[in-house]
Amino acid sequence: MPASPHARLPSVVPRRKTIVPASRSRLMRWSELPKRFVRPLAAIRATDHPAYPRHRHEFWEIVIVTRGSGMMLFESRSLPIRVGDVFVIARDQNHAYEETHSLDLVNIVFDPHYIGSMHPLLEDWMSRHALFAVGPRWKPGEAPGECLHLGPTEYARCLDLVQRMEGELEREGEEARVAGFAYFLLLITLLRRHCKPWAPAGSAAPVARISRAIEYIDLNFPERITLDDLAACCHVSRRHFFRIFEQAVGVAPMEYVKKIRLQKAAEMLVTTQYNVTEVAFACGFNDSNYFSALYHKEFGVPPSRFKRESIAG
Repeated sequence: MPASPHARLPSVVPRRKTIVPASRSRLMRWSELPKRFVRPLAAIRATDHPAYPRHRHEFWEIVIVTRGSGMMLFESRSLPIRVGDVFVIARDQNHAYEETHSLDLVNIVFDPHYIGSMHPLLEDWMSRHALFAVGPRWKPGEAPGECLHLGPTEYARCLDLVQRMEGELEREGEEARVAGFAYFLLLITLLRRHCKPWAPAGSAAPVARISRAIEYIDLNFPERITLDDLAACCHVSRRHFFRIFEQAVGVAPMEYVKKIRLQKAAEMLVTTQYNVTEVAFACGFNDSNYFSALYHKEFGVPPSRFKRESIAG
């Protein structure tokens, strides 16, 4: 099976890092979070996340990458992360961020004991080190960083649930808190059901070679992008670039550009007040009717209906 169109695409080749024992890394506690983020569940957005040294949490955390890229360090492993990636950080798991570039995150922090007390099935989920049974398989003795990469449809739904959860958690009253937990449960159910694993390890070499083109697409998706532009980023011929890109990503370069634009559009429809035409032009489409047809084909629903249902909640 070819790699996902949004397969993990590192900006640099991962390097072996010196392991810092968990007992020596900094422990971040609930009390250090801003007061409005209260136990046992909170959603925290981080914009332009900087490099951050190795540390641990007394809580669990689901991290969703919404913009940019970087390197996530789990114990001895360096993991490239990009838009659409989701990973779980268990309590007391040693980790760090490095080589961040315009990195935006949604951090959903929670107390697994409290969540698990709601239902026996949830108790089973929360008692495991990894909430999602996906991600790369590690060698014996190596700590996993359980990660998954969402396709466009799942990514848009994920962002919609996060936004709804945030809205409820910001309101006062017990009913709002219950609604917030309900959206959280829907979110983790979505993540367990609809996920695409990382690209095979053998694809690392061609991926590294086309990483500049991937970054160029991510930064310039609203603008006109040509195959010549992308080949020039990698200093190779058009023909060679097309071959190595398709080998690494699983789709042709311009098809990937189209999918990225549609993914960005799905996010904008949920998170902004722009109408369908405005979103189409903001994401690099010159014809709103063509955009709507592509969107319907990709996600199974017209963009106008998708936005209307998101607003209706």
